[in-house]
Amino acid sequence: MHQSSSQTDSDTEEVPERTSLTRMVVESVVALAIAVILFRTFEAEGYMISTGSMAPSLLGYHKQVTCPRCHYSFSYGVAYDDSVSGNRFQASQGEDEGSFSQSGEYATCPNCNTNSIDLSHVPRNEGDQLLVFKHAYYLKPPQRWEVVVFQNPIKPTQAYVKRVVGLPGENVQVKGGDLYIDGEIQRKDLKTQQAVRLLVYDDQYQPQNDDFFQPRFVPVEEEEGEQAGGWESREHGFVHTADQENPLQESHWSWVKYQHWIRQGGHHQSRVSLKEWPAEVDEPEPVIGAVHYDAQKQELSCHGALAPEECQRWLSQTDDDEFRYAMTLLYEKSHVAPVVDAYAYNSGVENQEASPVHDFLFECQLQVSGREGAFAIEMFNGQHRFRTLIDFQQQQVSLWVDDQKQPLRTERLQGEFRSGPVRLEMSVMDRQVLCAANCKLLYQPLLFSESSAPRKEILEPVRFGCKGAQLQVTGLKLFRDIHYTRGKALHGVEEPYELDERSYFVLGDNSPVSLDSRSWADGKVDHKYLLGKPFLVHLPSRQGEVKFGNHIGHIRIPDFSRIRYIH
Repeated sequence: MHQSSSQTDSDTEEVPERTSLTRMVVESVVALAIAVILFRTFEAEGYMISTGSMAPSLLGYHKQVTCPRCHYSFSYGVAYDDSVSGNRFQASQGEDEGSFSQSGEYATCPNCNTNSIDLSHVPRNEGDQLLVFKHAYYLKPPQRWEVVVFQNPIKPTQAYVKRVVGLPGENVQVKGGDLYIDGEIQRKDLKTQQAVRLLVYDDQYQPQNDDFFQPRFVPVEEEEGEQAGGWESREHGFVHTADQENPLQESHWSWVKYQHWIRQGGHHQSRVSLKEWPAEVDEPEPVIGAVHYDAQKQELSCHGALAPEECQRWLSQTDDDEFRYAMTLLYEKSHVAPVVDAYAYNSGVENQEASPVHDFLFECQLQVSGREGAFAIEMFNGQHRFRTLIDFQQQQVSLWVDDQKQPLRTERLQGEFRSGPVRLEMSVMDRQVLCAANCKLLYQPLLFSESSAPRKEILEPVRFGCKGAQLQVTGLKLFRDIHYTRGKALHGVEEPYELDERSYFVLGDNSPVSLDSRSWADGKVDHKYLLGKPFLVHLPSRQGEVKFGNHIGHIRIPDFSRIRYIH
């Protein structure tokens, strides 16, 4: 009896505990659900991007491609804004009313220019999912260069994401790839440049076992007042060692330059001198083929990069040394091209002639040993050469322009280079020169006006040099700025577009394929249609492989490496 009674007492004591635990779990789940509903209703909500109008900053439906030669990973879009191309059909879901591409099963690597990368077996990824602060613009209006989500005035169930470039009351115009407000060019700060820049080349991803590929960062041969040597190529960078026994090296600059070597294609013209065409070789047809000869100018030229097979075909027809030298030189020059406004992301528009760009950002990691010598970065924008000179001995940094005798900026170094590698960035974007160490500006930005003279072709946009210092340069990357295109040129292109006191002008980062204020029937976006400010890519995804016997399938899994804040 006693034992039984004791057991019964024990049982009766456990019932409330279990009930309390169950109730606590249920209440917690309900509270969480209510909190999520309230949070979505009043604070934040998720939106998924379907099209590529903001790529590569924000991705729509895309394929993630790895180049077979350099192993660089890049995104290739498969959905675009409606009506950008007639060979695409409309998609029914997503943030924009987009369309899935029916053309283009092959991609071109933006890093090493490898083309015809087969995409037929590459799975499709979902677009980026954004977390949007819904009431951000009740507190303050959007600022220039800010990404916004807004409602389609014609179809309220549809949401767009673009970047604000024009504010209420302003006159907006896209001209020469840049943005002008009330006739003045608009300049981006460093953080905005980092958000919108597009990769041109990452030296970490060089093709291996590829005899055809030519390095893009190469030491400069001896120049007047400067010398070759001093630089030793290492994996993913260069090392410069001061030579105490060679006073010439200690007092002269040695340089490494960037040349934009490409495998094929291009719309640039290359020319070399040739006094006369060999009699035993038939002259090229004036239209057929890439090679042309102008007897009056005594000039041999070609359009785009000269194919090795065509070069060899001409060389095999004669033993004329002058001709063979000119053709070989033409072949080498033709593979160094200007950087153009091309997006590896875009399908169906790769063959359109792209405009040369002039606005660049160079990035590297600099590790300095000791406090001797100097390091410099020199950038060319087609009109001026800007040199940032870092003098380790004098502990100062200065900015020089062209051949001027005095620097336009001079500041003291604040110890950025005394411990560990430093991330250096220098840019010439929007008629502005910036230079930063670990994201901290080394001097006040230099603003300059546009010259009336046309810009020159840029084949070597950047070079870096050293004099009498021991240092290592790694992490070499070259980026370019957004080059805004005409779009349908309905608004803000041929002439300034005037905004009223409650409206904004918006553009997509992927300018060649974005439908935005340039192309809509009404170019402005009224403040009442703003839905909120996206602040986080909170659930990016990638395709994971699943094997079932001999069959390989794909499932969507989170890609935590791409979770990031949005600027």
